[in-house]
Amino acid sequence: MDKKFSGKPASSDVVEEIKNRLDIVDTVSEHVLLKKSGRNYWGCCPFHKEKTPSFSVNPEKGIYKCFGCGEGGDAISFLMKINNTSFWETMTALAQKFGLELPQAGVSKESTDLKNRIVEVNEAAVRFYKKQLLENPEAKQARDYLEKRGIGRDVIEEFNLGFAPDSYDALIKHLSAAKNDYELLFKAGLTSEKTGGGYVDRFRNRIMIPIQNDKGDFIAFGARALSDSQQPKYLNSPDTPVFNKSRSLFALYQAKEAIREQDSVILMEGYFDVISAHVHGIKNVVAMLGTALTEQHVKIIARYTDSRKIYLAFDSDEAGIAATNRGAEVIRSAFTGLGEIRNFDESFVDAASKNDRTVCEIRVITTKTGKDPDEFLRTEGAEAYRKLIENAPLLIDYSINRIINENEQEKKNLTPQEKADIISEIIPLLAEIHNSIIRDEYVRHIADRIGINEESLRTEVNKSLRNVTTHQKKKKISLTVANRHQQYVLAQKNLLSLYFIHTEKFPPLCINRYLKGLTFEETNLETIRRVIEDIIEEVTSSDELFQKLMSRLSDNEEAKKVLTDLIYCAEDKKDLNAFAIEQFVKDHINFLKMYELSEAHNKLRNEYYENDKDDESSLLHQQKVRELIRQRQLGNS
Repeated sequence: MDKKFSGKPASSDVVEEIKNRLDIVDTVSEHVLLKKSGRNYWGCCPFHKEKTPSFSVNPEKGIYKCFGCGEGGDAISFLMKINNTSFWETMTALAQKFGLELPQAGVSKESTDLKNRIVEVNEAAVRFYKKQLLENPEAKQARDYLEKRGIGRDVIEEFNLGFAPDSYDALIKHLSAAKNDYELLFKAGLTSEKTGGGYVDRFRNRIMIPIQNDKGDFIAFGARALSDSQQPKYLNSPDTPVFNKSRSLFALYQAKEAIREQDSVILMEGYFDVISAHVHGIKNVVAMLGTALTEQHVKIIARYTDSRKIYLAFDSDEAGIAATNRGAEVIRSAFTGLGEIRNFDESFVDAASKNDRTVCEIRVITTKTGKDPDEFLRTEGAEAYRKLIENAPLLIDYSINRIINENEQEKKNLTPQEKADIISEIIPLLAEIHNSIIRDEYVRHIADRIGINEESLRTEVNKSLRNVTTHQKKKKISLTVANRHQQYVLAQKNLLSLYFIHTEKFPPLCINRYLKGLTFEETNLETIRRVIEDIIEEVTSSDELFQKLMSRLSDNEEAKKVLTDLIYCAEDKKDLNAFAIEQFVKDHINFLKMYELSEAHNKLRNEYYENDKDDESSLLHQQKVRELIRQRQLGNS
């Protein structure tokens, strides 16, 4: 049981309400990239390092299980583990999130209250800045700038754009009049400390761009300078208790439904690139917040698109190309172990494409004119940009074209060494293509384009393939163990898992007739058995039994972890008939008895050798050992 827990358990009604509102897939997906396989979802465990996914999420039962490190439980267990919080701290945070009252919290609400107060003061700041933009004569330059970019009143309202006056205390005076303390404004990132003490407005003479989380809460601000002398050009809020730029995306709240509907997301670099896209009706667009793309960003957007089709739409200059390459590598790294990145178009080789299943698709949107997305949209229009999206090449095609084009532009007639240098850059890309038909097509195309012998290129690619470590196929998870004590524990789990085989032929009460009277050595198994014995008359199905157990064991994480094991143990037993179950129970009980006799035998034998061979105690031990051996022989016959 959680040592940090104090006082009476949380109200069971509130706990059940919180559990009903939590979706295990959504909860885990905030931290783990998941891929559906059969009824379950799989990903790499966040609790230990691994390359091959062994972390399973069962949406039907609302549980997770890692077959690598053994972690398991429900959504609450996952949040406790990932956030390193106690049961009560986790329940308190969830109750606050869902607007529920949790009696006898037992812990300070200071942290949660601070987050709520920061969101509230940010909302007040949004209202203040928007009012300044729309009504303050000093905001004319800001209004003219937005109008020049095609941003009218409707867009201002949609994104809650505002203006920070060129004053050191305009916001402070406004918010302090509403009894907001200075320290809160500082913790929210709205003010900065003055040398010598006191505070000043952090944002001055800037267009204010509020940043919202996926629920619509205002968590931070981006601010665009209006004067050329102001540095930096874009100023963001610092990290606060409610905001971390590596875990936040601009316009996700506005874009999430379009991302779901179009099953794709476009990543841009700038605030106004995104706003311009939305103005022109391209809504599935978000941006990072002055930082490079992170794996956490990828995990966030992966929750909204099943196909994980990601478009990178960065600037076309050297910095933009570097950001594209870096972003692509982050995406590839995030999906490592879950499957292959799509590296061919469906129309390229029809037969092959039908048989290839990919976990992610990366495409790159570029403009031949070198314009950034905002400028392109304003000068060329939405339809022209939609064509760029429609014709956006896959990452591999973009990379190959960029390598070849850069060299072709420098020199029309390439020397043999220059051709070899180009090929040395391209070969690692080709080596990533596991479909031999697609790879051969690329070899033929590239050899023809560069003007080299096709077989020579194929030889070099095959040479590279032999040196590349290929992804291992996902191994079938097995609970078979070599250690006899582990077998003993597993036998106990197998027996107890029969309560959860989820079949109308064998409801829990029927299974209870087979297992009644059994006790278990392992503490958590015995705890679960006792609770089952206590509630068995109240339930009519394995699902109902499981839910009641999870409720009764809500603050016992070790027991919940074992209960999760039992659910997965039950998977391969659901098709057993009455005869098979009887035989299964008989075999396992016999194994448990023989193991216990063997252990007793070994203990007595060790005690026997610790005594002198001819004294009375040794003779008595020898007699007991012989009797145990006789019992084991009778048990095996």
